[in-house]
Amino acid sequence: MRKNLTIIGGGFASWIAASVFAENGYFVDIFEGKNISFGSQQITPNGWKALSNLIEIKNIEKYFEPFHSIYIKKLNSNNNLEVLYHHDLLGQNYKYGSIERQSIITTFKKNALKNNTIKIHNSSITNVISNNNYNELINDKGQIYEAKLIIGSDGIDGISKKFVVGSGSFIKKKKIYRAISFNEYTYKLSKTILQVLIHLNGYYVIYPTIISNKKATNYIFVPHNNNIKPPSLNNQILNYLIPENLDWKSTYASFNHGEKTSIYKNGLFLFGNSGFAIPPHTAQAGNQILEDAVYIKKLLNANYDFYEMVNIFAKERYLKKDMLAKNSKIVGEILNAQKLTKYFRDIAFKSNGFNLLNKIMDPIWTTEDYE
Repeated sequence: MRKNLTIIGGGFASWIAASVFAENGYFVDIFEGKNISFGSQQITPNGWKALSNLIEIKNIEKYFEPFHSIYIKKLNSNNNLEVLYHHDLLGQNYKYGSIERQSIITTFKKNALKNNTIKIHNSSITNVISNNNYNELINDKGQIYEAKLIIGSDGIDGISKKFVVGSGSFIKKKKIYRAISFNEYTYKLSKTILQVLIHLNGYYVIYPTIISNKKATNYIFVPHNNNIKPPSLNNQILNYLIPENLDWKSTYASFNHGEKTSIYKNGLFLFGNSGFAIPPHTAQAGNQILEDAVYIKKLLNANYDFYEMVNIFAKERYLKKDMLAKNSKIVGEILNAQKLTKYFRDIAFKSNGFNLLNKIMDPIWTTEDYE
């Protein structure tokens, strides 16, 4: 019997899902819509292991920019840098780095299209209507499609999430600013290093990457609250690392306050950022999409049908997601500590940074055996 699947969305999570399901015998209709991918994805050790399980790693390794160290630094009141902790990744044999998001999408798209079971629709789904045992999808051109099995991966504000959970009252949004520099000197200052710079108003994450086959530096600023913008540093030496003319773009990450929201309704299964909300502080949104895809691949290889797969996935993966969300929230509170708490944070990094970082990150970076 032919297995048909519809995917709403054409971004990071959508093409990863398309690749996995197409390789397991599904005929996939994917509504790409207008997807804009910006910047790079940190590939943490667990993400790298998952990535290696999903594709021929040689097809994407050329886009990988490795990190050898993590530096956690503090910007004092004079905007001078003070090193709080240096973490050696090579000594611990961790594979950690960055890959341009568009390169990941392109690689999985090519992998999916090799199966000749993919049909691409260059339109967006604007409405999902339940109709007995199937759904009617309406696109931005007013066309109607029938679909029984659906992957919804069109983001935290997409029509898929609204269909499954309603208005999204459980979901909160954390503003994040992103920028890229192609300055050669800036790239040399950031090469092989993931830097976390703690500022009074938030924190920066800075790391090297490859964008459109060019060496670049990726910037993230996570403000203390959503009303704060990236500050002007007014430090000539520091501006070599963080140029004043960066074109910051505001984006949002989603998170909740511990509520268990639904990820499935009437044949529509939420995947990626549409499904689980994880705070942004441990760079796990994209890495967990990769891990989720490997878990789904395992279930499909075991010949579970779509409904069985969704049921097992929801039960088994939620526990990991809950742990991730809690740990990520803790990291955010540490990095954005205020008043007296920030002094205790600085002392803890200086005196016991290795154990502190490992205690938080080891459970995240450790993955199950997916074989």
